[in-house]
Amino acid sequence: MSRQQKWNERYTKKDLIWSAAPNHVFVREVGTIKPGKGLDVACGEGRNALWLAEQGWDVTGMDFSDVAIGKAKQIAAKRSLSINWIAADASSFELPQHEFDLAAILYLHTPPEERERWMANVINSIKPGGSFIYIAHDTSNIEHGVGGPQDLSLLPSLEEITSTLTGFEIQKAEVVDRPVENDPGHGQDLEGVAKDSIIHAVKAE
Repeated sequence: MSRQQKWNERYTKKDLIWSAAPNHVFVREVGTIKPGKGLDVACGEGRNALWLAEQGWDVTGMDFSDVAIGKAKQIAAKRSLSINWIAADASSFELPQHEFDLAAILYLHTPPEERERWMANVINSIKPGGSFIYIAHDTSNIEHGVGGPQDLSLLPSLEEITSTLTGFEIQKAEVVDRPVENDPGHGQDLEGVAKDSIIHAVKAE
């Protein structure tokens, strides 16, 4: 079974496998940015894309799980939100260049060769002056946190990500503690503290 098939299966089993509320760190970081065209990569059931749309953003949400995108479409329709949904893999789908004022990647953990492709793809899609927000489990999460992948190759360091951001001003690059309480998205009830990497960068004009 492919990774895509596994995720489709997970999304099929429950109404929502992630929280309906947007990621609070993402909300904080986006709060400083004037609404424009936004891209949410690996959007899942759309919680962050939906929130962006409610804040006045023109949003594109992308995920390689067509089941997740189907759920996101239903939620958007119920909330009367217009969002461009794309069921595609960001490592192979060709995004338009210099299109978005914001591109966000939250908890997308893939092998290095795929990561290299989707990072380049997403970075090229950002307009000059646009923002890049990255939030994911940090490498230190395996030994000192809870949840997330337990394969180190799927967890790039802050330095690995920031080194690809040529032509960007790094406004924030840090590892933070995130309290976890009964998080159903990991397939089990977890409690403790997760170690997350957060990067906020702005593309030079």
